[in-house]
Amino acid sequence: MAIFTGYSTNGVPYAKLSDSGPALVVFTGSELEHQPPTKTAQQGFYLGLKRLTQTHSIYLTSRKQNLPKGYTAQDMSSDFAEMIRKDICRPVHIMGMSSGGSSAMHLAADHPDLVNKLVLAMTGYRLNPNGKLVAELWRDLALTENWPALYQRMGIDVAEGSTPEWVTRLMMRLFGKMLLGTPKSGSDFAIVLDSDINLDVAGKLPSIRQPTLVIGGEKDPFYGADNIRETARLIPNAKLRLLKNGGHAVVKTQTKAFETEILKFLQN
Repeated sequence: MAIFTGYSTNGVPYAKLSDSGPALVVFTGSELEHQPPTKTAQQGFYLGLKRLTQTHSIYLTSRKQNLPKGYTAQDMSSDFAEMIRKDICRPVHIMGMSSGGSSAMHLAADHPDLVNKLVLAMTGYRLNPNGKLVAELWRDLALTENWPALYQRMGIDVAEGSTPEWVTRLMMRLFGKMLLGTPKSGSDFAIVLDSDINLDVAGKLPSIRQPTLVIGGEKDPFYGADNIRETARLIPNAKLRLLKNGGHAVVKTQTKAFETEILKFLQN
């Protein structure tokens, strides 16, 4: 499993999964609990994106714990920047996935000396209206610590394919705790969601000069194809890859195509 699992010098939870080439720091999506990636999360990365671990030194990150109210994606990007400077000590490739893309865009704009190439996966410069409504619902359930309802809601909102809603509800009621855990508090999750609800980094994107790949599903329900396209358009010379019929979970539903596009981009 991981070469290292723990915390950076400044308290960012992370796991180093491999040591096989250039450093690739992965900013994950919003998580119920900010902690070093569990063995289940690590195994999921190995299984889904194994080729990346064979060609790059992968740092899989979470966010700091006990975030103060009002903490923003830009604040989180500063935490990641300090981690890279002090613990990795060299410029890296960055992959921001889902809400992790919020911090990735800020980092590339504010700390260009730390970023070689940038991958923005299943993300955009802002959520679309549906994405904001979902984030508000998840946030409110987290703040009331209604975990059973949140598990079911998250399962339904990220589900893709033809699985009936009642089946998803049943599975999340039975296995949600095992899959997602039960945090001591919903505060950190809610603060990250608030940062995404209020995100709009369109004005910063033209200042990103690193080679950038924007990749996602053309049917992403949280950002939408239009916002993903606009994100790529606003970043000078960014490459756009919209996977046909893909939703928000293209990393799972179209793993081979997703990974191939990222490898091709990073290695060229």
